[in-house]
Formats: sequence, C-alpha cells, structure tokens
Amino acid sequence: MNKLQVLALAAILMTGLAGCEKAKITNLASADVFVRTMKNSQGAVVYAAVHSVFSYNIMTSVSVKSPDGKTLVLTNYQNLGNSFYNETVEADYSLTAPTPGVYTYTVIFSDGEQITYTNTLLSTTILPANITGLTKNAVGDSIYLTWNAITNTHAYQLKVAKGSTQVYFQSAFADGSTPLKTTLRIGFPMAAILTSGSGTYTFELDGLLFESTTVTDYLQTISIASKDIVL
Repeated sequence: MNKLQVLALAAILMTGLAGCEKAKITNLASADVFVRTMKNSQGAVVYAAVHSVFSYNIMTSVSVKSPDGKTLVLTNYQNLGNSFYNETVEADYSLTAPTPGVYTYTVIFSDGEQITYTNTLLSTTILPANITGLTKNAVGDSIYLTWNAITNTHAYQLKVAKGSTQVYFQSAFADGSTPLKTTLRIGFPMAAILTSGSGTYTFELDGLLFESTTVTDYLQTISIASKDIVL
C-alpha cells in the first residue's frame, strides 16, 4: 500500500469516526417571575414573587438573584430535574409588591453546563377578585359563581377542590363582551363538581395578567380569591 493509499484510508476512517461522534445536546430552559396576590387572614392584600424555570433537559440546580441583590435557591419539583420553583408560604407574602426589575437565573444542567437567563418583572399588578356570590340554582342541578370584574386583568381561570383534591379546572377564559361587564358570572353542572361526594368545596378564582397580550406564555401577576360552599 503506497503513501497516497494510506492517507486516503486514514481520511475515510476519520470521516467515519466523526459521523459516529455523539452530537452535543443543546441545553435550553425558560425562566419566569411573576407576582401572586391574595388577601391574608386579616383581609389585607398581600404580594409574593413566584419563580418558575422549566427545561426539557435535566437540570441539577437553579438559583435566582433579584434586583435588590438577594439570592434564592429554587426547589426541584419531584426531583425530576425538569422544573424548579419556589413554594410560597405565608411568611413570603408582604404588604408591598416584589421589587420590579431584572431577575437573573443561574441554571446548572446535568452535564455540568451553566447558563444564565433573565426575566423582567414589571411594577403592574392586579387585585384579587371580589366574589359576590356562590349559590345553587332553585332546581339544585347547577351552581353559579359571581364576582366583580378585576381592573386590567387579561383572563380568569377557576379551580374547585375538596380538601387537597382538585375536582374541577376551568382553563383561562376572558370576558369577550363589548363594553366589558363590571359583574361576571359562570355556571357549572352540579354533576361536574360533586365527583367526591358531599362536603365542603373551595372555589378558587384566579385573575391572570400576562406580560404581553399577544404572547401568553409568561405571567406578570396572578391574583387569587376563594370561597367555600357546602354541597
């Protein structure tokens, strides 16, 4: 085998090895910070910052640095590595809204790569809804929730739970009337609610304010109001 043949064979082998080399997986995550508002036991409106980082790649740790320089380590949801968040407790809520500005997220993936993401929190918030009624109809086969419309909200969503078990979920919906109504009402068939038998049910009405009216992937504020009823 002459020198040219050796070089040609080497080139073929190198090409084959390059084709067999495992392509590097591109790590990518999305980060969001938004405000959660609710009323505390004294009836005052309180605020908390909520952080959420999601990736289809496995993450091993996530931390966030707020505009005021504080750093928070986020929780690995079910230790699966795809979702990190902070579980807000009563002590996290304040009478003042979280600091607006750029929040910086440091994400470490399972291969050791570290990537920084940012998300901007605006100062705009919405208040919890004022629920004015939660009643059954005269026949007893339906239940109606009424509330005063939330100023500047983009949409609402509804959750119904019995204890810690969620029995009903209504995804985001908006008031499509012109002009917008000041009082809203939504009804449900009783059969859709009473899946866990009789008892006390909690209806949670969430107001949703998105960062953009055209892109609803990122929240700016979610406001929470709830009311109980015995069925």
